[in-house]
Parts: sequence; C-alpha cells; structure tokens
Amino acid sequence: MINLLEQFSLAHTQVTRLNADLREIVPANQNFSAKVELNLTPLEMAFEGELPQYQLTARVVCRGSRESDSVEDQPLFTVELVVQAVYAQFRGDPIDFETFKSNHGSLTRQLYPVIHHQLQPVLKQFGLDQVKLPYDLAGNGQEQVAAGQRQVH
Repeated sequence: MINLLEQFSLAHTQVTRLNADLREIVPANQNFSAKVELNLTPLEMAFEGELPQYQLTARVVCRGSRESDSVEDQPLFTVELVVQAVYAQFRGDPIDFETFKSNHGSLTRQLYPVIHHQLQPVLKQFGLDQVKLPYDLAGNGQEQVAAGQRQVH
C-alpha cells in the first residue's frame, strides 16, 4: 500500500452537507451508545499541469441510541456530515486514478481533524459531549474496504 500523504497535499475542503437530528433531550448522566461510520469515495477531477488532483468525498454518520433500545427503535440522535476534499499531487511521477483509488485510505490521517473540527461543536450544542470521535484509525484493523469505498467503524 502506498502512503499518498508523501505525494499529495490537502488543497481544499468544503462542507456540502450537515444534518443533525436530536429526537429528545439527553441528560448528562444518561447512558447511550454511539456508532460513527466514515465512508470515503474517491472521484476523478480534471486538472491542468503535469501532476493530478483528485477529489475525496468523506461522509460521516454518527448515530446514538439508548443502550436498552432495540434495533427497530428510532435513534436518539443522528448527525451526518459530508466533506469534499481535493488532494493535489505535489511530487513524484503522476499517480493515476486507479492507484489513488486503491490507496486513498492513507489520506484519512488528514481528514480526521477536519471532520472533528466540524462535528465537535454540533455534538456540544446537542449536549452530547460524551461522544468521542476518532482522530486516527489508520492501521488498527477496524477498516473495511469494498467497491471503491472505505468504511470505518
């Protein structure tokens, strides 16, 4: 696996969706569980110059439920964030899209702080300070890759 951070830099990010739904007040002492999912989808982009740039769509969904709730119950809260990130290659021989697509998971190291910066204030406003977002899951075995997307639990 290639570490794309050695050849690509984060050139631009833009939040394209932020949905948050708190179904009821969550007291500070209430126990609940939260699941955070991250899906990354690489996209080709037109570029000028010798070195390419590619887009990466990061979709984060955080759902919380009471620990006693069954699967059929509505979540206690749901927060969804979609961030578009543009990565520009800054050195080396041009990397084609297929190589970028196969190795894009290495870029999450830069995206986690961006995602945290966007989501933490929303969670705080909802009174959900106890939800801890991951900063970096690279290399810990919790990653699943399928059909060009990366999902992290």
